[in-house]
Amino acid sequence: MRSTGLFAGIHLAGNALLLWLGYYWLGLGESRAGALVGSLAVAAVGGLLACWLYGASFAFFSGGGGVAAAFRAALGRLAPLVAAALAVLALYGLLALACSHMDGPGFRLASWLTLKLSTPVKPAAAQGVFHGVFWVLCWMVAPVLIVPMGPAIVARGWAGFRAIGSGCRAGRRWLQVPALLLAAFWVPLKLIAWVPHMPGFGLEMASFVLRAAAACLLFTGGWLALAWAVSPGQPGRPDETGKAVVPPA
Repeated sequence: MRSTGLFAGIHLAGNALLLWLGYYWLGLGESRAGALVGSLAVAAVGGLLACWLYGASFAFFSGGGGVAAAFRAALGRLAPLVAAALAVLALYGLLALACSHMDGPGFRLASWLTLKLSTPVKPAAAQGVFHGVFWVLCWMVAPVLIVPMGPAIVARGWAGFRAIGSGCRAGRRWLQVPALLLAAFWVPLKLIAWVPHMPGFGLEMASFVLRAAAACLLFTGGWLALAWAVSPGQPGRPDETGKAVVPPA
């Protein structure tokens, strides 16, 4: 329990550092070649730190040792972790691009339904169906397929990519993974985007600081809960195939 609290504290501090790096990176200029190189270097450092930190969470909850052992294990698998992160970013970039082009098909679907049903169908309703499908793909289907790669890569390196899709075999994953991802990402983003009306700049800044702190705590807790839920290795805990791990005799 003590090591879990220590790891959670390190993870929270790491998230705060990554958030600061993100804000610092956004403020960097790119008008000169030197400034552009510096911006790329900061982005690379932030990406490497993120892969190391989040990879260590899979190693820690897989029962491979304490806090130091978890970070050593993630550091040894940093190359495949970075490759996996880039692949996930590319996938979600393609999904976002496809979703942004769904207004046209939604309008055509509304027109076709209006013609066939002889009842007006609002384009916004048809477009909402397409966007709803992409929301399910982004927050439910893709995560259940992808998340098992994390602990598998930390355990087996490049061979861990073969674990993609293995989470589909466990029915509970279709509830656990989306619920924890929503708690870790969707809710904090909504909390940050919510800007209540405050009478004065001081209260507005205080509101932002409180919302940012709450979002950081939600993200850290949600991510660690997700890492715990999907990481195998402890007696009685399921591995990426859904089978319970049996301790050696």
